[in-house]
Amino acid sequence: MVYASSTDMSRLMPTRALGLLLVIGFIDLVATATLHAGGYIVELNPLMRPLLLQGEWLFALVKGTTLLLAWVAMAWYARQNRDFVRKACLLGSGAYLVIWAGWFVAAL
Repeated sequence: MVYASSTDMSRLMPTRALGLLLVIGFIDLVATATLHAGGYIVELNPLMRPLLLQGEWLFALVKGTTLLLAWVAMAWYARQNRDFVRKACLLGSGAYLVIWAGWFVAAL
C-alpha cells in the first residue's frame, strides 16, 4: 500500500488558506447551480450569467475549471512564496464572502 507523505500533502495543499478559498468556491458553485436550477436565484455576476443561462452543467464545468486552475497556480507558486499565497488566499476568501454577501443583500 502506498501512503502520501506530509511533503506530498503540503505540495497539494501548501496552506490551509488555499483550502479555505477552494471550499468557499466549491460551496458557491454548488449553491449557485442548485438554487438556479430550482428557479430561486438569478446570477448577478455578469461574467458567469451567460454560462448559467446556457445550463447549470456548463456553469459548473467552467467554475470548477477555474477553481482547479487557481489551485494548481497557487500550489505551484507556494513553492516560491508560501506566505504570499497564504495572504492572497485569505484576502481572496474575504473578498469572495463580501461580494457574495453584497449580491445576496442587493437581491433581497
